Order: sequence, then structure tokens, then C-alpha cells
Amino acid sequence: MTQTGTPPASRTYDAVIVGGGHNGLVAAAYLARAGRSVLVLERLDHTGGAAVSTRPFAGVDARLSRYSYLVSLLPEKIVRDLDLDFRVRGRTVSSYTPVERDGRPTGLLVGGGERRTRESFARLTGSDREYAAWQRFYAMTGHVAERVFPTLTEPLPTRDELRRRIDDEAAWRALFEEPVGVAIEEHFADDTVRGVALTDALIGTFADAHDPSLSQNRCFLYHVIGGGTGAWDVPVGGMGALTDALAGAARAAGAELATGHEAVRIDTDGRSAEVTYRSADGEHVAAARHVLVNASPRELAALTGTPAPPPAEGAQLKVNMLLDRLPALRDPDADPREAFAGTFHIAEGYEQLAAAHAQASAGSLPAAPPSEIYCHSLT
Repeated sequence: MTQTGTPPASRTYDAVIVGGGHNGLVAAAYLARAGRSVLVLERLDHTGGAAVSTRPFAGVDARLSRYSYLVSLLPEKIVRDLDLDFRVRGRTVSSYTPVERDGRPTGLLVGGGERRTRESFARLTGSDREYAAWQRFYAMTGHVAERVFPTLTEPLPTRDELRRRIDDEAAWRALFEEPVGVAIEEHFADDTVRGVALTDALIGTFADAHDPSLSQNRCFLYHVIGGGTGAWDVPVGGMGALTDALAGAARAAGAELATGHEAVRIDTDGRSAEVTYRSADGEHVAAARHVLVNASPRELAALTGTPAPPPAEGAQLKVNMLLDRLPALRDPDADPREAFAGTFHIAEGYEQLAAAHAQASAGSLPAAPPSEIYCHSLT
């Protein structure tokens, strides 16, 4: 979206939203549809935040999800309420993990049907025990997902209310009270199976399976509750298709989306507020009855002049690639068209994940950095 003109200085908005990422756009669309006057201030020359599509390869008309890349936590209610023209496609394969056992290349396929998954577990581990444990473990998380996911569009429940809603003390203890590593180790014996389960607790975090902060539990929960099933779907047109639809819904309802407008300060007396922002023609002030900030806690602290929280630890790297063919695999039982259709795990065995965290905590690059590959065009 191109930069808009400077909003009128004399106007007081019902809501000024700092940041035009997907959460800010959802808020803008709902508020505008409710008849409120809304101004969105976005520093960049486009909205979408981390949920954007781009064509990074010259001469190739391929829209890639540059940052955020899968959809799970978007409630269908929002799509219906805002009448969004947005579609997703389900992945037929959840994951594939290559591994070497007794000098032989093999791997674990999760997906492609129950029979295929069960056979893959048995081939890797030598019995049906781990697959049966997998079914029990994810039946537990599925129960939690069914109870928790609807709360995303409801008033935030208290801890006690959520516990009563889940109504399963074993699941509550495993996912909310104890480090998730305890439950993983209680359920599974195989290192690869443990690692695949743990990966959902570590993406975007800097923690290990037994971190006392339970940050890994929070990460795990949001990976398994999506849609009440934990499924992660591929957006048709890339993630930008979602935020383009959200921006369109907000504009159609009357919200003003001002790109190229960087908020630099928020002042408030507790009853109303002023947001100072910079644009190409200088510095301006927008008056607001309410201010919503679609930005990080550190950015919010900078805007309000309050002490900033400590910076997040750890680092992640994402690389977008365009291939003319799929890589060949050493596992004779693996079809690359299946293996790369889901999440392709690299160096994500349970002990490998622990070693990587320990090495990174000591200030070193892990000898085997945990990595994942996604090939959405296979979906």
C-alpha cells in the first residue's frame, strides 16, 4: 500500500493504532466496523508486519511468505466476521525427520495417513510402543486444544477458570505446571521421537526442555491449540494474502491506514492520549481517546518513556530459497515429495536440541544448529 497523506491535526480519533501488523489490522477492522474512528500509524511503506508476501527472485513470479509462513492461530470467526477473502490449504504431512540408526539412513514420517505413520514409527523404533505413546500424548494435547482455542475470541479467563475448563489434572500438570520436558520424557523413550515432540516448544524461544521459566510450555501450547486441532496450514498467496485482506477490510469499514508514518512518542493523562509521529513532511500529533500498540514490549516502553524489559535472548535465521528440484534423500523409504511437504527436521533429536542450547548459552554457535525446511509449493 502506498503512503497516505498526513491525517488532519484537528481530529480526535476514537483509537490510534501504532503498528500495522496483522494484530493491528484486525483491531482496526473490528473497531471501524463498530463505527469507531480509527487511525493506523505504520512506519514502513506497507502494512502487514511479519505477515507479508514478497517476490524476492528476479524474473520469477513466486510470492513467498518472507517471515511468518503458516496459519494456525487465526480463528475462523475473524475470517467470517470481517468477510475476508482468504484461504488456506492443509498439509498432508506433518513432519519428516532424517536420522541414522546403526549406520543405516532412515527417518520418521508423521503424516500421510495413520498406517504410514505407524509403519514409520515401527521401522525407526522396532515396535509399536512409541506410536501408541504418540497417540496418547497428542490425544491429551488435542483435549486441551479443544478447550483452550475458543478462548482466543473470548474475555481472557483467569488461571483457575482455564484449569476448570480443561478439566484434566494430568494434562494441566504436564502442560501448565511442570516443564514440558517432563511429560515428553515420561511418554517417549526414543530420542528422535522426543525431539520431534519438543520442537514445537522451542521455535522462536531460547530455552531447553526443562527451563524453569516454562517459556517452552507457552511456545508448545500455542503450537498445539490452533483451530482446536493444532494443524498448521499453508496460506494461499502467502501470508501477505491475509494482511492484504485485513487491510482491505479495515479501509472498507472506514479506518485510515497511514504508511510511512512512524510513531515516536505516546503521552497520556489516563483519560486521553496524544501520539507523536514522523512522516515525510515532518512531525505531527494525533489525538486519541484510546491507543493500541501493535509492537514489542521494548518498543512500547520506548514510546511511553518507561523502563524497558530485558531484551530477548537467542537468535533465529530464516532463509528463502527457490529450487528447481527437491533434494535427494539417503533414506530409501522416503519420498522427497512427502518428506518436504511438511516440516523437515534437521539436527532436532532430543539430545541434539539440549546440546545446541547448552552451546549457545555458553556463547558458541552450536556444532549442529537445529534447523527446519518448509516447501509450501508441495501443498
